[in-house]
Amino acid sequence: MANRKNSEELAFEKVKRAIMLKKLNPGQRVTEEWVSKELKMSRTPIRAAFKRLENAGLIQLIPNKGAVVYNPSDEELEDVFNLRIVLERYAAELAVKKLTEENIKTLELLQQQEIKAYQERDFEEFMRVNGLIHTFPATISGNKFLLEEVEKLNQWSDGYLILRDEFYSIPFDEVKSIPEHHAIISKYKERDREGLCQAIENHLLSTLNDLSERSSIFN
Repeated sequence: MANRKNSEELAFEKVKRAIMLKKLNPGQRVTEEWVSKELKMSRTPIRAAFKRLENAGLIQLIPNKGAVVYNPSDEELEDVFNLRIVLERYAAELAVKKLTEENIKTLELLQQQEIKAYQERDFEEFMRVNGLIHTFPATISGNKFLLEEVEKLNQWSDGYLILRDEFYSIPFDEVKSIPEHHAIISKYKERDREGLCQAIENHLLSTLNDLSERSSIFN
């Protein structure tokens, strides 16, 4: 059982990494045969890995066709990011009322970790820290139902970043998310509720715009 689980994880990471590095692009077919040959393993753990990849929003399992790298529509991206704006603005409004100096220090540390991850081209760590920054207000709010929904949308958005983000080719001084996160943290420090909500909305719309523009590469 342990070996099967290890093989499943290996297959999951192999396909995920290929998508990150743009060796597999949206709409492209991914076969069990290819993964099996690449990793020299049976197809049973590969099928389980494919199911995980589908749940992560990275591939789509199509009857009688197999697996293809997922290609989300611009409409889908807009639906997810517009809902994120509503929920994350609301979470920020709740969080500002409860904010402590310790919370500010945590945010500043997260941004340092984010910068380090980008400079080291550690995309997975960058996404982990990015998720913590975005779920921070919902965590502080104390509303567990709000936190669950924000986390769910962030996990789905991670798939979009893997599919469309040009992480490995954009120079550090051109990346937008880090200064946008800095602007958000500055508004937290000022306890500026309106400014904070606007900074969050601006950042999410900026990300949506960038991801939507990159869709044309694959269509």
